[in-house]
Amino acid sequence: MNDSSAPTKHIHNKEVVYVSAPSNLGLKRMSYADKDGPGTRKAPAVFEQFLFRERLNIAKSYSIIPPAYSGEVESKTGIRNLLELIEYSKQYAGVINEIVVKNQFPIVIGGDCSILIGSMLALKQSGNYGLVHIDGHTDYAIAKVSSSTGGAAGMDLAIVTGVGDDAVTNLNQLKPYVAETNTAQFANRCYDETFNGSFYHTDIFSADLPVLREEGIVETANQFIEKLKQNKVDGVWLHVDADVLDSDLMPAVDSPQEDGLSYDELITLLRTFIKSGLVTGFQLTIYDPDLDPDRTIGKRLIDELVDLFQQV
Repeated sequence: MNDSSAPTKHIHNKEVVYVSAPSNLGLKRMSYADKDGPGTRKAPAVFEQFLFRERLNIAKSYSIIPPAYSGEVESKTGIRNLLELIEYSKQYAGVINEIVVKNQFPIVIGGDCSILIGSMLALKQSGNYGLVHIDGHTDYAIAKVSSSTGGAAGMDLAIVTGVGDDAVTNLNQLKPYVAETNTAQFANRCYDETFNGSFYHTDIFSADLPVLREEGIVETANQFIEKLKQNKVDGVWLHVDADVLDSDLMPAVDSPQEDGLSYDELITLLRTFIKSGLVTGFQLTIYDPDLDPDRTIGKRLIDELVDLFQQV
């Protein structure tokens, strides 16, 4: 943990703390990656380069370093880096749990989407929490479908809602880490049934990108907010995968797609949830600096998030 003497940022009367979670354990190594694996592990360093924490006057920070990337696919589960992923999820969950118990507000910068396992494991240990999953994909693949990569980053929503091998879905005997009825997926624009699995037959609140735009971002978000209030959750975790953005704005991800959210649309969605007072913490994942050599893509992302959090 690092402490700064800067004035402390608060959200909903909670002290904001910064968490660096530079894990790449949930991804397959691509041809452009170096010997240490996928470049998502470098994202927190870019946030540091552009003074994200300092610009928000966040006084406390944590850095949770993952085990080394091996790339091995475990034969029984079909999951890449399985043992390392389990170790890291538990380690990371311990820190998030400590932050939440202290009534602080974590802003987490990953890393890949598999850090969601630790986030929701932490919250399950703390109470009854919901999840807002904002992603260009449902991340509901199972290992057999995702066998070409074995990447938990493509399975994270399935895993945290209890779908998949107990080796990852039942850590500390806490399966599921979040109930389907307290979970929402926003802005999916990948409709391949192979990768969506049984997603559309669950109790997860779903607003694919066309629906989100047709029914209205604020209106759709408020529908889920009302559901969470009715379910009397203790709070909700806000997860954003950078690939939810249009590929013209965010090409620095492993699965860029055109016709994604604009920054205005994403910020409107995030602001609506944060202003509800229900949000317990926020995480941003999958930005890959290896695909952003001059850091202009990352700088825009950071500037947008700084503006958002300065206003809430």
